Amino acid sequence: MTHKLIYSFIVASLATLFANADTVTTQDGSILKGTITLIDKGEIYIDTKYAGKLKIKQPEVVTFETESPVVVRLESGKTISGPVTACSDGTLQIKSDDDVLKTNTSKIAASWAPTVADPEIDRNSRKWLYDFALNLSGKKGNTDKFHFGTDLDLRLKGPDDELHFGFEFEQGDENDNKTDDRALGRIGYERFNPKNIGWYVHNALETDKISDIFIRSTTGGGASCRVVNNDTQTLIVRSGLGYRFTDFETENREDDSSATFEASLEHSYQYKNLCRLENKLYYSPALDDIANYRAIHDSSLKIPVGNGENFWIRMGIKNEYESQTSAEEKLDTSYYTKLIYSWK
Repeated sequence: MTHKLIYSFIVASLATLFANADTVTTQDGSILKGTITLIDKGEIYIDTKYAGKLKIKQPEVVTFETESPVVVRLESGKTISGPVTACSDGTLQIKSDDDVLKTNTSKIAASWAPTVADPEIDRNSRKWLYDFALNLSGKKGNTDKFHFGTDLDLRLKGPDDELHFGFEFEQGDENDNKTDDRALGRIGYERFNPKNIGWYVHNALETDKISDIFIRSTTGGGASCRVVNNDTQTLIVRSGLGYRFTDFETENREDDSSATFEASLEHSYQYKNLCRLENKLYYSPALDDIANYRAIHDSSLKIPVGNGENFWIRMGIKNEYESQTSAEEKLDTSYYTKLIYSWK
């Protein structure tokens, strides 16, 4: 008798659980039960207790139902809020406090919970994005080596423009000899029109005692073009004019100031949720002496840590070439691994 009561209780609990769940019915007759969290860009997102979070293509769905009220926006632009009921003829009925609307799945442009924003408005709004990176390494024994580096990126990013602040700091020594002593601050703004043609401006202040730079100021602006721009990949090409001023540590070297031409390329590729590949190229010769130029290359692979979106590992290589410098080497190559914490 006791076993029968326990069994009946379990069956009743499961029946109650699934009775209160949202339902998605697909073209092949499958019925998925859970909580519909979002409909956007032709996909229905449902959170299930038995299979986790699922994403279903909207054309594959015949009907769906929601237990709680949701906001629905049709392709016509009309918006209505209420629970969604599947009718026997395959249509959907949405009942608000003062209206009843009949439609079908194919005519729904988006749906979301009343407590959150329209995904289209959210997608087109500016948001602050923050990245803090830390690079710490050392060695003790035959060689005493220490390196500390930190980066902070702040971006106010919208669909067609971006305001960017960046700060970098590096310190390092090997056997009591300085190997890194660098600080950099930068600010930039870029804006695109609907045809992905835009403009940019930027300024950076830098000090690098290892490269004999007391202070360097780099200012530039010009035209930019988003050659590729989608959820997976972006490719931006820029070209313009600028001005570079360099005051060296060495007393007998004159301050280096000149107008410059600059060209750059920035590429990123997101492979599912597994990794992100980023590449940056920058070339800037002096207008009065093209043999006096600066070139920078930076390629990195960004990998998430765990299942969250906050912690990342970035591994990469960076090359900086100075055609005219009082440092021992013109080419400075860095291999790095950084732990990044990202938040919004």
